[in-house]
Amino acid sequence: MRVMVVDDERPARDELCYLLREITGVEIVAQAATGEETIRKFQELRPDVLFLDIQMPDASGVDVARELIRLGFSPTIVFATAYDQYAVDAFDVNAVDYLLKPFHEDRLAETMQRLKKRLEGNNLGEPRTLTDQIQNREYLAKLDLIYTSLQAVEGKEGKLKIEENGQIWLIPFGDILYATIEERSVRIVTRERSYLTNYSLTELESLSNPSFLRVHKSYLAHLDQIHSIIPWFNNTYNLVMSDKSEIPVSRTYVKVFRERMGL
Repeated sequence: MRVMVVDDERPARDELCYLLREITGVEIVAQAATGEETIRKFQELRPDVLFLDIQMPDASGVDVARELIRLGFSPTIVFATAYDQYAVDAFDVNAVDYLLKPFHEDRLAETMQRLKKRLEGNNLGEPRTLTDQIQNREYLAKLDLIYTSLQAVEGKEGKLKIEENGQIWLIPFGDILYATIEERSVRIVTRERSYLTNYSLTELESLSNPSFLRVHKSYLAHLDQIHSIIPWFNNTYNLVMSDKSEIPVSRTYVKVFRERMGL
């Protein structure tokens, strides 16, 4: 297994490289300290696995992963992070493994077993089939979830990363009125416009702040953006949002909604 280790801190790189060299069948083909260096060496050496630090001075590990995919690669990535277990669990990324700093031999051994299973019969290179392309789109969506989770962990205002028509939009959560299911996608609606995304409502619910509430199986509402509440059939409600659009509160969610709104 040919691996590349990326971390802007030399001690962390040395520690991980030392542990990897103790594992039979692992060859460290490159090290890097910046995002730019990582992309250049990855293109040149095509390692099987990239151990990638999430926080670097010139680019986040998430940005590096996105750029590699944009260039046509399907990288197998293990993120390295100093965030605690709670934060990492919030990423909920099935296709990406992670290592917490400081590194531990037992946890690294588990990661290597997962990597070996994943790499069996899997050749590194450009996507060649429709399945590869679909998997890459799903992978990009999961990277967006990591990006948003990181902002929440770091205490930032919080922005949702959305890719649409080749452009990346960073939407502050405070600007979102509501989200709704549209066919197999989810549409994010702001006062200015709407965006079709790869998120699910459940994912958005876990990422957003407490001002958001699931009010219907197909709707997630920003409570601070409610203009008025209209009583409806069967003790339910319609919500008039600040842009004058209306969304329903279903019977399944009405009890929680009443409690949150003090009704």
